[in-house]
Amino acid sequence: MVPMTEADVKQLDSISEFYDALASDYDAMTSFERRFVLEKPFFRVLVEKYKIQTALDAGCGTGFHSLLLAQLGVRMTAVDISVEMLERVHRHAKEMELSISTLHSSFQTVSLHTTDVYDAVVSMGNSLPHLLSLDDLRSAIENFAAVLKPGGVLFLQNLNYERILSKQERIQSVKEAGNTTFIRFYDYEPPFLLFNILTIHRHREEAEKQLRTIRLRPIVSAELLPLLTEFGFVEIKTYGGITMEEFRPLESKDLVILARKAE
Repeated sequence: MVPMTEADVKQLDSISEFYDALASDYDAMTSFERRFVLEKPFFRVLVEKYKIQTALDAGCGTGFHSLLLAQLGVRMTAVDISVEMLERVHRHAKEMELSISTLHSSFQTVSLHTTDVYDAVVSMGNSLPHLLSLDDLRSAIENFAAVLKPGGVLFLQNLNYERILSKQERIQSVKEAGNTTFIRFYDYEPPFLLFNILTIHRHREEAEKQLRTIRLRPIVSAELLPLLTEFGFVEIKTYGGITMEEFRPLESKDLVILARKAE
């Protein structure tokens, strides 16, 4: 595995700070409660088809997918670089009477912090583009492979950057949640993107605005698929969403990848 540099450590610190600051708004911004109904049927199929009993959720945020999979009977380990996000995982798990283990780690070091191996590794919510170099991405995939059992499943969901880079649209989404508006938008600075979240809290006649920004590196299938092969993944399939529809490079909103670790 490639050793971490000082620049790597600074990048991890910036990611942690970004999501620590966002943690209190994250559930509202991502429609936390509503998504259980929408996504559970698709994950139930995944769990049953691949007989998933244990899983690691890499980049868990406030724990949505960890909680959903735990409801389906999977023993979960939730991993994130943000301590504040992990605190909210614990809070949700207690409220929902679910048992979830948490691990404070980067993707590049996760195999150093656990001796467990899992039936599945899931990384949802466009987490991988926070890795700003090919070496970092390679290290993450290597770590995912290291904590998977032979025959285990890797399930990745990123935004489809082939479409995003082709269209060059700035506004990704506008979300209204009570008295708060979340506007997610990009600034294009090749080979990177600046991902911005403008949060507007309205209090009577006043509005409080916060702008948070973090650098992303667009990852496309042509870069990711060879790395999966390099680290022993087989049966690699691409989809346009968790509903497993066909992936269309210039149309699909998401790039979803399902692969198995060779036995």
